[in-house]
Amino acid sequence: MGRASQLKAQEIPAEKYEEVLWWFAQIREKIALPIKVTCAPHYYRILHQRARERGKILSTQTQGLDAFTRGCLGGTAFCFISSRGEVQPCGYLDLKCGNIREKRFSEIWRNSEVFSDLRNLGKYQGKCGRCEFKRICGGCRARAYSVSGNYLAEEPYCVYEPAIHKK
Repeated sequence: MGRASQLKAQEIPAEKYEEVLWWFAQIREKIALPIKVTCAPHYYRILHQRARERGKILSTQTQGLDAFTRGCLGGTAFCFISSRGEVQPCGYLDLKCGNIREKRFSEIWRNSEVFSDLRNLGKYQGKCGRCEFKRICGGCRARAYSVSGNYLAEEPYCVYEPAIHKK
């Protein structure tokens, strides 16, 4: 998300990232220990894809909280507040949405344009905007912003092609 930009040469390609997340999903089915991914919203798409391939629907009995959580929760279910009072969608998405020293948190949470945009999936662009899994995944908004300068752009590490555009 930009914090390790000097390590760009060590970054794994999007295809390998996808492969690792599929591996996590396979392992999750074999062990009783829940796997919690951080900043890997594709994982939730993959869980749903795997279930769909098997003709199943995810449930809390089979997948626990993974059955109904969403990948990227920044600005929709949580946010980050810095030691200076700056409110951001998440700690990786460095967009100032207000300051709790100047405005009430509830006002920032409800009225921030950025938070409003993040909650409106119809504003998502590129593949994320067309994707049938956008409610489940949402793509990482911080990576989108880091790569394109637009937090509503498509997730740069996603190799998935939305079904409605596959030929």
